[in-house]
Amino acid sequence: MKREIINLIYHPNVLTSSRLKKCAFTLSEVLITLGIIGVVAAITMPAIVANVQNVILKNQFKKAYNTFYNGVMQAQTNLGYPVGCSYWLSGSLCKEVCKEWDPVVEGVCSGGFECEDGSPLPADQNGLRGDCAKFDEELFNNVFKTVKFCEKDALANGCITDNYRGTDKVWSDNNPDSDKEANPNRGFSESGIKNRYSSWILSDGIVVIKYGEYKNSIPIYTVDINGHRGPNKWGYDLFTFELQGDYDGIRKIIGISYATETGGKNTADMIKEMGK
Repeated sequence: MKREIINLIYHPNVLTSSRLKKCAFTLSEVLITLGIIGVVAAITMPAIVANVQNVILKNQFKKAYNTFYNGVMQAQTNLGYPVGCSYWLSGSLCKEVCKEWDPVVEGVCSGGFECEDGSPLPADQNGLRGDCAKFDEELFNNVFKTVKFCEKDALANGCITDNYRGTDKVWSDNNPDSDKEANPNRGFSESGIKNRYSSWILSDGIVVIKYGEYKNSIPIYTVDINGHRGPNKWGYDLFTFELQGDYDGIRKIIGISYATETGGKNTADMIKEMGK
């Protein structure tokens, strides 16, 4: 004991070095430990990244939904009357049936629609639409801070990029074994969003694409919650909303899905996750 104390006083480096040698890891032990850490990281990192991305998506969706919802209600308040630009809260006035479906192209009713009892569809079958032109003007010109507007040719004019894919292309990807062709005129199709539909870029980067042209009578909008930053994919950052109401005006915004790319979520499920 005395000898150790004397050595510690007069030869501290020697004693410390000796003890360190006894406690040190070998190179093989270090490599094995690093290997184990690497395997664990490889297994857990994708899940961690996916969870982080999912949280970011939820927060972005919530912000975009609230922005759009509040904007719609503010536009109606500004107009000062119950706005007739929505689908019925309680559904269509009669159950629609197609007289004849196209045998070649998916989703095309070549024979026209009628009520299930054979009577013609009522003029207001799906809702009140007389105020849609004034509503769109108020919403995008006065309520939202729009930095760019493309009445048509959204791709050529820079409201959307070539990364955006139409719902007809997504349908083809999701149904590779179908004996039908994708409907090139289905809602938010490739030619529709890039050449014919109206689009807006808001000041916070959110992109809104209307079903059809500006001021038409279809109250359906697709919102890109992440803007041009991408991924510009249906069910990831592209979500579609439908306005619903009655004679008291626009009352509700619901989620509908014209397409959901592999791994994505439809709009209705995203709204449910918000607790709405």
